Amino acid sequence: MDLRTNSTQVSLPTTETEAAKLLARAMPDGLLLSSETLQVCYVNPSAGELLALDPAQIMGLSLEEALAELFLRAHQPDRLHQALDSLLNLIEPHPVEVEINITRATQTESQEVPDERFLRLVFYPVPNENGSQPRWGLLIHDATGDRTADKLKNEFVAVVSHELRTPLSAMQGFSELLLTQDAPAERRRLWLEMINRESVRLSSLIDDMLSLSHIESGRVDLRSERVELEPVILQCVEILRVGTSKHTFKIEIQHNLPAIRADRDKLIQVLNNIVGNAIKYSTKGGQITIRAAYAPHDVDQLQVSVSDQGVGIPADELPKVFEKFYRVGKQSKEIKGTGLGLAITRRLVDLMGGRIWVESKPDEGSTFHFTLPTHTFPQRDMYAFKEILLKTLLDPHKDSTEAELYLDYLQRTLPSTQLDEVLRDSLYEIGERWHRGEIGVGDEHFGTGIIRDFLSRMRSTKINTNGYRLVIGGVAGEEHVVGITMVANAFGRAGWNVTNLGANVPLNAYITTLAQVQPDVLLLSIAMSQRLIEIKRVVQGVREAFPSLLIGVGGRLVGELPGLAERLNVDFHATTPDETVRMATEVIAKQQAEPKN
Repeated sequence: MDLRTNSTQVSLPTTETEAAKLLARAMPDGLLLSSETLQVCYVNPSAGELLALDPAQIMGLSLEEALAELFLRAHQPDRLHQALDSLLNLIEPHPVEVEINITRATQTESQEVPDERFLRLVFYPVPNENGSQPRWGLLIHDATGDRTADKLKNEFVAVVSHELRTPLSAMQGFSELLLTQDAPAERRRLWLEMINRESVRLSSLIDDMLSLSHIESGRVDLRSERVELEPVILQCVEILRVGTSKHTFKIEIQHNLPAIRADRDKLIQVLNNIVGNAIKYSTKGGQITIRAAYAPHDVDQLQVSVSDQGVGIPADELPKVFEKFYRVGKQSKEIKGTGLGLAITRRLVDLMGGRIWVESKPDEGSTFHFTLPTHTFPQRDMYAFKEILLKTLLDPHKDSTEAELYLDYLQRTLPSTQLDEVLRDSLYEIGERWHRGEIGVGDEHFGTGIIRDFLSRMRSTKINTNGYRLVIGGVAGEEHVVGITMVANAFGRAGWNVTNLGANVPLNAYITTLAQVQPDVLLLSIAMSQRLIEIKRVVQGVREAFPSLLIGVGGRLVGELPGLAERLNVDFHATTPDETVRMATEVIAKQQAEPKN
């Protein structure tokens, strides 16, 4: 905008004095002006705030009286006394600078807490035009932030120096042993393992510093994609549980969660940092619980929570845990770390469109929560979903199975807002086609009835859980994942807590998941007769690891091959989703009713 034009009226100070007053009032630093005898003749608003006095009350006071509150609160008031005394005794007036730290009581919601501040006071001469003794100006700067940053930086340098020196010393020592001593092969292998472990630790430290540097400089390569949350959580736990024997892991994932939009590698880094901290700060062991569910107040966000039974965090330190270089007071010496992990984690969660926070009590453990947005599909995909659904709803053979299966698939795939959009548009399109005479009344009622039944089932999923836990998966190809999802949804509607591993799951994945989830039932989907050998191997492997676990099989192939379930040595079999739920419930009830030896 050209200020010389008359299109906008701009009010500007007309004199040098007016400009000086405007600048002084707007300054974030405190400014006082005193006479030759050190009596205050000007105070700006910031000075009143820093001195905790109304500026009008300060006018006319001596500088010593104006600073009386600082004398009372200062840890070393003598420094301030010496600075004031020197002003009238200087042979050649020059600026006098002094730093003091003061403590005030700050009122929180529940109590008063001490608030320590660092103030930098600069007294400087303001010459008189007649050359007589000068007046004095006083600039008060709140240097608390600067001091805190310097303290954190010094602590970080000390911590990093120690963290770097420790693995380097170990690597140097063991490498010298390898070079100078003729030790047995077993001993030499042990030394090499030590060197390898310390080199990994050193590399991890350097990676943390580089990651934070890249994030803060905006050089992060973020690749957002559609990510299924459950497999990522299972992968993270599978890796980290190898490094601890004192902790147990419990995974609770809400049934039928949609995918999220995130960078898979960055999400793994976030989970590794949080779960790794849960292990590190629960030194006595205990249970670590990872939960995933819809965010309580936002259906377009999923929330992940990681709880431990560790040392906890004091209330006054909770706001600082995500600051870089910060480490919780008494834990900083006992537990190794640089204070970078949570700072990196917070920035990665922010970049992926979520937020992170922590709840904790000392000696009771901590829970870290973070949210991430659900994956949304582009409009062209939404149109395709609707067209496929309409073809299944208006099937000339009037078979509802395909439509119900596809609706269950959409429920797992789409976030709730986009699922509502597909259902709404499909109902509208069915009505439009009926009005145009393209379909009959029977077709209209059939299609709308299936959607109404589906919505009714969705509402019924909010019933209380019955406490039963199910792990479901297949050994067949990926083309059967939708069918497995349909069965998983049926169990979810009946109140089961379901872990759906999908199709084509290897034996070791079943063993790991069963150990973590500890379900009441394992259900295997059978869709291809060519895979019967693999299915039998999975059943046998699970039987050896978990002899008392109930195992069932399901799928149309069970009905086509008589005696198949008996040959596989499973506890029950069924063909349809509802029948499978009924059979599993009956088998559990029967098992619980049997007298125990």
